[in-house]
Amino acid sequence: MAMAEGHHTLELLWKGINILLFLAIVYYFGRKPVGEAFRSFFLKLTEGLEESERELKHAKEALEKAKLEYEDAKRRHAEQIELAEKTAQQMKEEEIRKVNEIIDRIKEKARESIELETKKAKEELLRYGMQKAKELAIKKLMEDFQSPDMQKRYIEKSIKKMEANQ
Repeated sequence: MAMAEGHHTLELLWKGINILLFLAIVYYFGRKPVGEAFRSFFLKLTEGLEESERELKHAKEALEKAKLEYEDAKRRHAEQIELAEKTAQQMKEEEIRKVNEIIDRIKEKARESIELETKKAKEELLRYGMQKAKELAIKKLMEDFQSPDMQKRYIEKSIKKMEANQ
């Protein structure tokens, strides 16, 4: 077994030398391409980071610009609402003024109509009163003229008037 162990050790030794030789050959021939690959990977990584930083900076600038635009839009919106409220109030006041003017004109027309109707009613009442007074006077005269004594006095007065006119 000693030989088997020595043979096994020798085999392990040759395998180790082969691996070291292989690594030395790989290192000798592969250091430039591997170094280039690592450098290229590092440069790409660095460029990617720089590009990310630039994009982040642009994003922050865009965000800041968007915030300013938002604030400006909020301010303009508030101004428009205020202007709309003022305009609505002015329109309301103008409409109320117009309505009050119409009400005043209607009241004036109503007052004039009432005065005119009152005047007509007074005139009609006066005519009615005069008509009734005339009717009552004629009726009274007719009743009084029925008496012979009244007829006699009327005839005497009429004769005196005729004599005075001649």
